[in-house]
Amino acid sequence: MTPTQTLPDAPMQARAAHDLLARPQTRGRTLLLVEDSRQASDSIRLMFQGAQGRLRRADSLSAARRHLSLYLPDAVLIDLGLPDGSGLDLIRDMHKHRPRIPLIIAISGQPDLAMAAMQAGADRFLAKPFQSVTEFRSALSPIFFGRADMPSFSQDVPPNPCALRDDLYLALDLLCGEISADKRSYALQFVATLAQMTRDSAMSMAVADARDSGVIVELAQLLRQRLQAQPLI
Repeated sequence: MTPTQTLPDAPMQARAAHDLLARPQTRGRTLLLVEDSRQASDSIRLMFQGAQGRLRRADSLSAARRHLSLYLPDAVLIDLGLPDGSGLDLIRDMHKHRPRIPLIIAISGQPDLAMAAMQAGADRFLAKPFQSVTEFRSALSPIFFGRADMPSFSQDVPPNPCALRDDLYLALDLLCGEISADKRSYALQFVATLAQMTRDSAMSMAVADARDSGVIVELAQLLRQRLQAQPLI
């Protein structure tokens, strides 16, 4: 494991935490989002607007570990399916290091991973797509949101066309060429989660067919069709 892939040791974290707590008026609160999908990240960024803190993003395990080597966030929101491994591994590392990050939330398009996330050390689990802005903000309260910040009704976050295009291109790149079984599994899960977030039933069915048959041609064709239908912005 390379130096950038290890969490800071406990003494280093303790010193960092002490320095931060010694300056509460300038500290601010930080949420580290570990998420590979730009569409999901943009939705979360919109739901985080008005929070008492700031949002930083890492798109892989290695990027998240680099962030954690530099500062101690108040909370981490981590997707369990990432391009360079499982978010469960990072959750285990964060859970056992001291001082522990106050709030670790696992997110995934696979609800059946909830138990594994809690066993790894997550404090909460949220299934993607989130049911409402209220659900999201409630999970992060009271660190980032107070009662006045809670909407009294469910709100849908509309897809960002640019972010959706980026995710579709990424999905096609992941599926094209010779890939390992692990990378193929990750690619299919990425597309499955994207289909859930955009409520695209045809895409969900195409992913299921690809998993059953082992053939991804039709799924790739559908992704190209979705790209062609997206406005150029």
